Amino acid sequence: MTDTPIYFFRKISFIAIISILFLAFTATTSLAAPSFKDVPKDYWAYTEITELAEKGIIKGKLDGSFAPVEPVTRAQSAMMIVRALGIPTAGKPNPNFSDVNRNTSGYAEIAALVDMGVFMKAEKFNPLQPASRAQISKILVAAFELQGSSSKVNAFRDVPKNEWFYPHVDKLVANSITTGTSPTTFSPYDNVTRVQMAAFIHRILEAQDPSALDGETAMMAEVLTLVNQERAKVGAPALALHTGLQRAALLKSKDMADKNYFDHQSPTYGSPYDLLRSQGISFSAAGENIAAGHRTAESVMEGWMNSPGHRANILSSDFTHIGIGIYRGGSYGIYHTQLFIRP
Repeated sequence: MTDTPIYFFRKISFIAIISILFLAFTATTSLAAPSFKDVPKDYWAYTEITELAEKGIIKGKLDGSFAPVEPVTRAQSAMMIVRALGIPTAGKPNPNFSDVNRNTSGYAEIAALVDMGVFMKAEKFNPLQPASRAQISKILVAAFELQGSSSKVNAFRDVPKNEWFYPHVDKLVANSITTGTSPTTFSPYDNVTRVQMAAFIHRILEAQDPSALDGETAMMAEVLTLVNQERAKVGAPALALHTGLQRAALLKSKDMADKNYFDHQSPTYGSPYDLLRSQGISFSAAGENIAAGHRTAESVMEGWMNSPGHRANILSSDFTHIGIGIYRGGSYGIYHTQLFIRP
């Protein structure tokens, strides 16, 4: 079954193809035993906490607990972020806070983030003070260089546009890092808990690293080869692989699998246009092909090339870059996304 192309504006067409296949793929995940006595396997953030702990990004208490609902302090947030980014801390200038010295827990990480410009220089740092959700939004956006914007932030009644934290919360929402404390609240002045901080960092790392999404990398590379072979047949220049597009395409395929839908409009990211915007990708022309159920690169490419609209996207001279995301899961077993742009 093939749908009809849809158009968002002059040069942007998003079209899809699906092959109906009822064999479902069930993904299995092998996780290590819980590291913390207060984080059981059925805890909502067990995966996030366990994976970050295995990487040394978060640490527990001396009694073997993680204390997930305990507020995270400003010093602890600095330590988590520096470990997540792998930032060297040796030889950083003294940030000269009156309440932070070399014996302060987190001193090296605080100094590193001040040197990066994530934390501003001031008289005091307040290392033991709980970090608010508004403060953490600014810190995460600066540290991980998050880009993008989404109208979804306007659903939060407590994040007015004239507040200093609005652009930072906007970027978190655009990158699907937060969904708020309710559909209509972000609770900017509430303390960030240790589990919330872990979830934020885990989502950012997953969004910024396509390999963390467990995409079908070999098949994705094969599709790229087949695309450029088809373009060569008609004298079109090869499309260059775009890292940001690759991540965005994989996010879209994973989203379709996880939420069991097949559509250009994502309940998580919005339209393909919104998805690209949330990833900080600029373009003058863009297109999307999606497919589901095809088990090989040859099969999905055959389906797309036999559909005039999808074939047009693949061969279009309007596009110079491509991202390919293939992810297993969901009711069709496997989902494919191609994203095309001209910067």
